[in-house]
Amino acid sequence: MDTLASKMVCHECDLLVDVPSLAVREKAFCPRCRYLLAANRPRAQRNVLIFSGTALLFLVLANAFPFLGFSASGQERSVTLLQSVTILVTENLPSLAIIVFALIILIPAIFLLAIFYVSIAIEGRRSLPAVSVVLRAALMLLPWSMAEIFLIGILVSFVKIASIADVALGLSFWSYVLFTLCMIVAVLHIDRREIWDQLHALSHG
Repeated sequence: MDTLASKMVCHECDLLVDVPSLAVREKAFCPRCRYLLAANRPRAQRNVLIFSGTALLFLVLANAFPFLGFSASGQERSVTLLQSVTILVTENLPSLAIIVFALIILIPAIFLLAIFYVSIAIEGRRSLPAVSVVLRAALMLLPWSMAEIFLIGILVSFVKIASIADVALGLSFWSYVLFTLCMIVAVLHIDRREIWDQLHALSHG
């Protein structure tokens, strides 16, 4: 896509589409399936920088405090986000623990760091080392980030557990909610075509 600045392949139907330069707030859709190909959102790259950085901060907080607290029959227990992974190891499910850790913490963190790095290059108008490689890696990792799926699963489990025990939502839970929301907003502002165009301009500037 960085070599064909005016062309994009639709992610839904694989149609090669000529995408013209877009005015602010203008969008381009696939003529075959109406998939959103590109959108020129005002201050999009700055928003990616801000929300990816904020999401990283909330992810750190989500791992620093209790995530959930349980109280039943006079006994209380709190669980951190990382403990929810280590519990799987103690239950002889190390492979599942690795997968869960990767999908809800590691991959989102790497993606956010990568896109934050790319955004610094674009906003600072300077070509940073391996920035194109970092962007490719980020876009490859994005489909494997399951933070929002994990959060939905937690909410479903919360409804079931609440019938047998008192459940308290810890500071880390709310931090993870804010992390997920900030990450979603950052992703929504990513325009792959525009980012590649700007990186191409920086490398040849």
